[in-house]
Amino acid sequence: MSNQKKLRVGIIGCGFIMKLTHTGTLERMDDVDVVAVADPIEENRSAVAARLGAPAAYADHRALFESEKNLDAVIIAVPPALHAGIEEEAIERKIHFLVEKPMTLDLDLGRRITDGAAKAGLVAAASFQDRYMDITDRMKEEVSRTDVGLIHATWAQDVAIKGWWMKKDTSGGQLFEQTIHLVDMVRYLFGDFESVFAMKTSGIVNKADYGDYDLDDSSTALFRLKSGATATFFSACYLTSGGVTIDNGIVALGRQRSFAYSLRRSLRVVTRSADLCYRRMNDSTFDSNTAFFNAVRKGDPSAVRCTYGDGLKSLEACFAANQSMDTGKPVML
Repeated sequence: MSNQKKLRVGIIGCGFIMKLTHTGTLERMDDVDVVAVADPIEENRSAVAARLGAPAAYADHRALFESEKNLDAVIIAVPPALHAGIEEEAIERKIHFLVEKPMTLDLDLGRRITDGAAKAGLVAAASFQDRYMDITDRMKEEVSRTDVGLIHATWAQDVAIKGWWMKKDTSGGQLFEQTIHLVDMVRYLFGDFESVFAMKTSGIVNKADYGDYDLDDSSTALFRLKSGATATFFSACYLTSGGVTIDNGIVALGRQRSFAYSLRRSLRVVTRSADLCYRRMNDSTFDSNTAFFNAVRKGDPSAVRCTYGDGLKSLEACFAANQSMDTGKPVML
């Protein structure tokens, strides 16, 4: 048992991603006390409160903030179109926060949150947990040893048919919602983007079969990095369960070495004299959340690998790609 004081933590958003990832990590932390949860769906908030032993469950974030006066931090895991007022109130109340990606569909709101959290000296983190994989550390080391010219990333999956996910104006589309993990990984490893040209396709999925579904079937985004390298991102959202797919992840071709990152599983590094494979061994969500809580204890916003503001840069890249898809023109970042 840890001797340090337990952090008092609230949870806002008790849906799929909270149950899938964060709840399991919080159960394993003996130095964090989840004192309250909030979600408009009674079944969701009751399930998460019971699992984590939270004594209070509220129908919305306003009631949680008003009733829980001594919160150290909150984890925010709500759909990207529903963030208005949440982070802003956390800032006003001087409460540190960790936000699930994508953090917002309103870029101006994201910039206000970034500025507000910085002015308040808060630890504001974006949950890009893949930065915390042990094989990510290995990739950074390998990237530092060579010049990379071509990068290719793929995230291909089946049709998204879960509520808000099905509408582009509430999810942002697959590039925005899922491939953003790879966009962020490329930024983290190779540096910022300079411009993007993107195209989208439709017609494979019969959208009438899915009610209000209006997502693109696929998209291709070509980014130029400030380093001069180019990176393509393939997003597909039309495969059927059990259908043919390919290995999702990133391939980067360097002068002295190249590597292939298999999404959240392994890393293959190839040089003239060696062909090595590294398996992911750690729980990156646990390590990401642990880093956030340690940063809260230290009061040090720089102690996380992805601040809200840095995560917003990955979000801006996806906004720009969506803009290019809609206009048919390149977009500068």
